[in-house]
Amino acid sequence: MFLRISLVFLSLALVACSSPARKPQEQAIFHALVHDATLRTLVQHCNEVSKSSEQEAWKAQKEWWKRNGAFVEAADYGFSYNMINFTGNRQETGARYAMALTFDVVDEAENRVSETLKEGVSEEACIAALLDYRDGNKDLSDNKELYSLLLNLVQQKKSRGPDLLLQQAELDIEKGKKYSRSSITAERLAIRTVCPGAVVHTLKANWPLEIFEASCPDKSYVLVECEWGNCKVR
Repeated sequence: MFLRISLVFLSLALVACSSPARKPQEQAIFHALVHDATLRTLVQHCNEVSKSSEQEAWKAQKEWWKRNGAFVEAADYGFSYNMINFTGNRQETGARYAMALTFDVVDEAENRVSETLKEGVSEEACIAALLDYRDGNKDLSDNKELYSLLLNLVQQKKSRGPDLLLQQAELDIEKGKKYSRSSITAERLAIRTVCPGAVVHTLKANWPLEIFEASCPDKSYVLVECEWGNCKVR
């Protein structure tokens, strides 16, 4: 099991190192998804600190999403559109592409939260970080160049979104199965927090919400829920 996981992570790392720099639109997609994942990860950490930080987390997420949610959804649309157009009906290839990018997004988000809370997960540190999101200091519009590309994706989603959903549905019917973007992230979380030999099975693959069963060698199991690539044990 450990060997398999290690090989998966190694292959993703080699792909990341050998791949050319992301194109501007891909940079915009990554920019939006990482910002959203970073806030969600920060909220998960701060929800457990105190009632005050939990309330601030709720406010920050609500206000940030109100201003930026359409762009995150447009980035996800752009990601899905690129995946289908790059890989066609090669569903396994598309799944690997999806899992690799999702892994990169979550890994970058976790690194950013670790840097933000490097002095420790305290109420003071959490509230200071969350206020940046609530008050607009971490909005996607801060990067003007990438923001203009996200605006274009919003328009594309409006005009071509239904076509993408139809393509996805046709592919699922043709192949008779769905693949989960967050499976690598869910498996890594289960191995780290549940049991070293955890094996993950997909129960629900309905992005952005995905649910997995993590089974342990002693026959115990837990559920892992992932939303927009951010996973937690239920």
